[in-house]
Amino acid sequence: MILAVIFIIVSVITGFLVTYFLAAKYSLFERGAYGIAIGLGLQTWLVYLFSLIWKLQFICIYFSIALSLLFCILFFIINRSDIKLKILYEATDIKKDFLLNKTSYFAHIAVFAFFTVIFCRLFYRTIIWKETGIYVGLSNNYGDLPLHLAYITSFAWGDNVPPLDPVFAGKKLTYPILSDFLSAIFLKSGLNFRNILFIPGFLLTVSFYGILYYFTYRITKKRLAATLSTFIFFLSGGFGFYYFFQDLANTSGSLWEFLSNLPQNYTKIPPLNYHWITPLTCLNVPQRSFLFGFPFTMLIFLFLYTGIQKKHWKEFLFAGVVAGALPFFHTHSFLAMLMVTIPLGIIYWDWRKWFLFFFPAFILSLPQVWYFSSHVDSERFFKFQFGWMAGDENFLWFWIKNTSLFWFFVIGGGVLFFLKQNTTALSRLKYFPLTFLILFLIPNILLFAPWAWDNIKMFIYWYLGVTPLAALALTYLYENKRLKILSRTVFFLSAFSLIAAGFIDVFKFAIAPINGWKEFSTEEIELAKQIVNETPADAIFLNATVHNHPVFLTGRKSLMGFPGHVWSHGHSGGREREVDINAMLRGKPNAISLINKYKTDYAIIGHHEKRKYANKDFFKKNYTCIISTRSYQVFDLNKKITPDLTSDIAAKKNGLSVRYYDNEDWRGAPVFEEITADINFNWANDDDKFVPSPFSIVYEGYIIIKNTGQYTFTLASDDGSWLYINENLLIDNGGVHRVQSKSETITLKKGVHKMVIKYFDKGGGAVLKLTWKPLSRGRESVIPARALLPQKPLNTLKNRQNGLSVKYYDTIEWHGEPIYEDIDTEIEFDWPNNSVKVFNSPFGIIWEGFIDIDTADTYTFVLLSDDGSWLYINDALIIDNGGSHMVREKSGSVFLEKGKHKIKIKYFDEKGGAVFRLLWKNSDGSVVKIPVERFSVHENESSEANEM
Repeated sequence: MILAVIFIIVSVITGFLVTYFLAAKYSLFERGAYGIAIGLGLQTWLVYLFSLIWKLQFICIYFSIALSLLFCILFFIINRSDIKLKILYEATDIKKDFLLNKTSYFAHIAVFAFFTVIFCRLFYRTIIWKETGIYVGLSNNYGDLPLHLAYITSFAWGDNVPPLDPVFAGKKLTYPILSDFLSAIFLKSGLNFRNILFIPGFLLTVSFYGILYYFTYRITKKRLAATLSTFIFFLSGGFGFYYFFQDLANTSGSLWEFLSNLPQNYTKIPPLNYHWITPLTCLNVPQRSFLFGFPFTMLIFLFLYTGIQKKHWKEFLFAGVVAGALPFFHTHSFLAMLMVTIPLGIIYWDWRKWFLFFFPAFILSLPQVWYFSSHVDSERFFKFQFGWMAGDENFLWFWIKNTSLFWFFVIGGGVLFFLKQNTTALSRLKYFPLTFLILFLIPNILLFAPWAWDNIKMFIYWYLGVTPLAALALTYLYENKRLKILSRTVFFLSAFSLIAAGFIDVFKFAIAPINGWKEFSTEEIELAKQIVNETPADAIFLNATVHNHPVFLTGRKSLMGFPGHVWSHGHSGGREREVDINAMLRGKPNAISLINKYKTDYAIIGHHEKRKYANKDFFKKNYTCIISTRSYQVFDLNKKITPDLTSDIAAKKNGLSVRYYDNEDWRGAPVFEEITADINFNWANDDDKFVPSPFSIVYEGYIIIKNTGQYTFTLASDDGSWLYINENLLIDNGGVHRVQSKSETITLKKGVHKMVIKYFDKGGGAVLKLTWKPLSRGRESVIPARALLPQKPLNTLKNRQNGLSVKYYDTIEWHGEPIYEDIDTEIEFDWPNNSVKVFNSPFGIIWEGFIDIDTADTYTFVLLSDDGSWLYINDALIIDNGGSHMVREKSGSVFLEKGKHKIKIKYFDEKGGAVFRLLWKNSDGSVVKIPVERFSVHENESSEANEM
């Protein structure tokens, strides 16, 4: 915390002192406003350059602070008397000016205080901490915040310098990084997430406010115009305020209730083709590159205007240095700056001065521009589209309704400015604002980004450049003394139309009570902390391709984040990688080879992955779980484990086969399959649903009935559901409807019966619950997992080469047809009572198959059972452990040649506990479990037996 405070103080003082290298006269207030942006920008660049050597470590911050302190000390020593006189002179100027214009000063203090509160409230709501997690206070920031946190944490905690893209692992980061790098410096210095976003956002926006004020003042020479320019820009909007009054008229609550719960934004109404969003809520806060982009670009224009006006070469040189530093702060700002400065250079040609601007701008920016151009798919960034977002709407009306009366006042102000400059010696300055029109004309023809709306990043500099003209026209209206009442009335009505929609939106997000939009849960925040503590900084994570994954809080790299971000930042190959990620998460046959291809280190399986149909069992079977929370598991993909087929089969012994379809009538291939005993869900919306609507499900398998009798089944669902027993429809709860239940009773014999449940959801809530009353007595309950078996277990295991055929009988003499058959790889059990037995006592079991012997020798087998058991090899009785008894162990030996030998085990349980184990003696005399690889159902099957 202390380090961050020192960093800010040293930065601001350094920036303040740097302004004294300029030749023109500036007030202390100007130097303060300019110094914040210049100082923080300079320090950020210094730390970044040091980080190219040492990563972002404390030594980089210390060196930057030390260099700045050294500069300040030397500057004071060399220019002590001169600087002291200038500061005193500028302070005296402020005092004199204040005494002459008290009303104006107090008015501006009030306006500055108003905007300071607005800035403070907006940036403080960038992150809202609640007991339930991290929320955003601006809806426009919902998609952007996690991305910026991914960048920031990757610099601070992921040693990501030089930067690779943390949301598209293995690719260079093509986003302008230095605004987020400043926040990373603060994070490294000990500040929390809220403050690393709030502090730079607030300071740089206050700086930009001052720069905009003085830019307008220097052009118009009117304080009122300078003040009005801040309202016109920060609260800009169109005629959307009309819908505010329409919504207000239709509300039934109080005015404050309405204001506290505004139903929509009034500068952004896409269905009505309103796309000019007030900059404070769509650019200053969510688009963090504008934090430096706005003040630096406007400083360049301000210094060039002053340099042309005063003919000072230092202003040109300084503007060139700032321009050269701009691309890594904001690429769009750099491009907009070039589109204005090139025609300015032609109009106000003086090769010596413009050389001082363009030479440092070219030399400093060249490595940055080359970096971006060499790692970006430029074809996505430039394409022709007339009218920006106007579509089929009239082009002129589109711009009028989106910007209100702004164009009319720009034209009026332009005429006034032109006439005023014609009367002065420097009449050529009258063309200066006209150069900004290029930033309106070209973006209306050419798109500069994959998302069409992103052209606002160019349009906004047109708006900024001509805002002084609109403010000048409004000022003349206010100051007109001939028709004072009429002029003032038109002034206030016009000002209202320009800022009303923007003010309403700013009020909604800055002043009105707000619940926010949830980005990360408390569990996800704690998970991120564990990942930071337990994984290396350069780790790559396999995760769902969503915008707000908890891995973005860790500084680690994601194989891929939100596809829209990847696409809009100019990366190629995003679609192919997204398909591969889905294949890996679902455990497709090529999943392991893809994991090896992408060199991913960890996989996260949680809420987001489940919505992408992730197969958690695939990762549990193949990789070590290193972190586990209530909803998330993190698997180490570098710690591959040999799948335990025995435990895998045992784990999937109970439940029904379930198949999910991405349509409502079970068409095509299922999007996800698993075995589950949980036939019960209640999903309120698509965010909760495992598969988005519309979808359908089929559960299929067998139900084990322990006692013959009547069974009542109840099926509750929203929407339709059907229950089939032994291929006969028992419950028809079909149709599109809210939650409704239907029950039916059926007589079932002891044994295994086929069961199928079909379900579909058309939209809205999704509910399904299957319950029963065994023997139609007692309370209704869910069917226990031990009573359910997957569909066609023999078929699902037909490719298994290891195990013994097993048959269950409902008698202890093994009479009649078996009630259940399977291939068993787990030839042991310990069931203390009927509640955990597969079948109620009495019952009998027979295992049959072959055992593979790889060395001719005498083998000793052991049978441990409660009740009786017998072992036969090659039809000869080897162990007789028969009779009703408690747990008892018997052994027997037999000489066996190399090869396969027929094996048969018989067992029965009369009552009480049921225990069975088949063992043999190892070469060292220890009694161990026989490896399942030794067993096969058929004699001609290959074996994977290992040496005993």
